[in-house]
Amino acid sequence: MSYGCFIFCIVTSILLTNRITSQCDPQNDKNIFLWSVNHPQLLSQGYLFGTIHVPVTEVWKEVSDRVREAFYISDTVLLEIDLHDEATIHELISCKNLAYDETVHSYLPKELFGRIEKIMENLRTNFLTWAQSQNPRDARKIKHAEEIYNNIIGDWWRKRPIWLLFLLYQMCENVFEKTSSPLLDLYIAQKATDEKKTIIPIETAGEQCNPVWTVSEDEIVFAIEHTIHYLEDKFREKKVEGSDAKSSLKELIKHYKCGTLKEDIFEKEGMSIIEYATDTTGRFKADEINKKLKQDIFIKRNLRMAKRIDKILKSRSNHTIFSAIGAGHFFGNNSVLTHLEASGFTITRIKDTDTIQSPRSPYRQTAKFKRVWTKESAVRRKSIIIEEVAQSSTSFSGFWPISCLIVIHSIVILFL
Repeated sequence: MSYGCFIFCIVTSILLTNRITSQCDPQNDKNIFLWSVNHPQLLSQGYLFGTIHVPVTEVWKEVSDRVREAFYISDTVLLEIDLHDEATIHELISCKNLAYDETVHSYLPKELFGRIEKIMENLRTNFLTWAQSQNPRDARKIKHAEEIYNNIIGDWWRKRPIWLLFLLYQMCENVFEKTSSPLLDLYIAQKATDEKKTIIPIETAGEQCNPVWTVSEDEIVFAIEHTIHYLEDKFREKKVEGSDAKSSLKELIKHYKCGTLKEDIFEKEGMSIIEYATDTTGRFKADEINKKLKQDIFIKRNLRMAKRIDKILKSRSNHTIFSAIGAGHFFGNNSVLTHLEASGFTITRIKDTDTIQSPRSPYRQTAKFKRVWTKESAVRRKSIIIEEVAQSSTSFSGFWPISCLIVIHSIVILFL
């Protein structure tokens, strides 16, 4: 994926406005984003499942039963980060902000700060207008809209440069969702907890907090400025035309549901926001930033995750391990899959027509996953949720404020 889609995938808390209703083209080789991982010298069995960070109800009907079966027979679940650990959650919450006595004034030009402030106020107005349009007589919706704004935007003026950029990226898509359900990867985490499976994080909170090392502060400010330019035009167009541009996130969901998500889908759009630069010098700088982001967020990260999956598989003999990480980490020449293959593992893409067999049965009987993840059942239980302002005590009904902490992959719709 070119880092263009990174702008839509790097933050975990994007909410959707409309469901994808487009029909998928008939195909015989639908990718269900599930791979088996085996090693000739190991008894452990591994499965890799590619997720995207959207509400589970957006894609769950299209998730293959092979995924449910692989999860059911597993005793260990690998996630990008352990959101059950209180210390991890605290670090994720605090790492996005500057020191207590600092604000974005320390690194943003005054003129740029004013433009961001205006964008944030426009967003808040849109939140309230949307809430009021749902039911003008329901004061609770307006109150919830304020809460959503505070959870998503919060004290933006205290964000570290890279996290302010991520926040602005998040705003490039719609921020309301009509469904009220947990994100797909968080739903998997909750199911692992319910089924009393061992959960192992692949990354640390520190790594999630500091995903970019090679991009300088000046380059981040450059990216912030051009992202603001894009958002200003977006608000202007919406005001004039009364409609939003085509959603890259919706296209991403469509391809995921149809099993047609491929690397070229990410490559075709490029850095559509950072490349908003109009002059040659600006475009050259944007291209350099793009390469650094891709190195930090994907290439280096893929290698790190592959090494840790390798180590876990080798250290847990006779275990069945189910890994759920962003689907974007499985594409390209530097993917998690290619690194594992280079370490001696055999990677096999599982098809919807294949059979998942339990390694524990001497007769190799097909695993029966009962109703562990039924497509028909409504999600009724509380799921994992991280909020910076307040913890929700409600069920899945109503608004679902989701913090942009959940992983960079979680942090990302596809990846992080």
